[in-house]
Amino acid sequence: MRLINKKNNQIKFVAEVSESLANAVRRYLNHIPILAVDEVDIIRNDSPLYDETIAHRIGLVPLKTEKSMDDKTVVKLKLKVKKEGMIYSGDFSGNAEIVYGEIPITSLNKGQELEILATAKVGTGNKHAKFSPGLMFYRNIVDVKINKDCPKEIVDFCPQKILKEKDGKVIIEDSLKCDMCEVCVEACKKQGKDAIEISPTKELKISLESFGQLSVEEVFKNSIGALKKDLNEVSKKIGKIK
Repeated sequence: MRLINKKNNQIKFVAEVSESLANAVRRYLNHIPILAVDEVDIIRNDSPLYDETIAHRIGLVPLKTEKSMDDKTVVKLKLKVKKEGMIYSGDFSGNAEIVYGEIPITSLNKGQELEILATAKVGTGNKHAKFSPGLMFYRNIVDVKINKDCPKEIVDFCPQKILKEKDGKVIIEDSLKCDMCEVCVEACKKQGKDAIEISPTKELKISLESFGQLSVEEVFKNSIGALKKDLNEVSKKIGKIK
């Protein structure tokens, strides 16, 4: 496993792992317990948006999820404003930390008021998208072989701009960026040459992004942990079969 780059909420790395295992880890992101607004009581709404629209927006506001939280956790959030202008997620007060305080909820005109009581609970993304902690996707790392007689004009055909001419030859600058579109391969064939060969390797380029409730490292580790837990349960049940 080798790191490509890392940001606050995103990590990209290369690993030699089967697609089936990578896909299992990806799916189990939605088995991680996450805190999100589950119930919304709208006491007063003078804004131009329907109650249902406001409730939907509030439900998708990411909340920090602590390790101590479980399926019995209940957190109350309150919002009571009477001001002209845009109302943001950061205007809520309560015992939960709002990850992004500048998410627009609705707007008010002069003299209008908005009062809301929200209840946040812990759930998983396989039950509802508001409990999803992030997303993961991957693709094959490829091996690109370029023959010496590869036409130089093929460089301009690559959509990813990763081919270039050096010392009279066509080379690839970064195979990690190749997405196997095979535009260059087809362009060579149209000129009667089979000069470029693209084949997948055993490595995958994996990208993982957190929505902010947990760090990207926690999302990855917790997903693997949830997968291991279910596999252990299956193993125990299989072991009881005689």
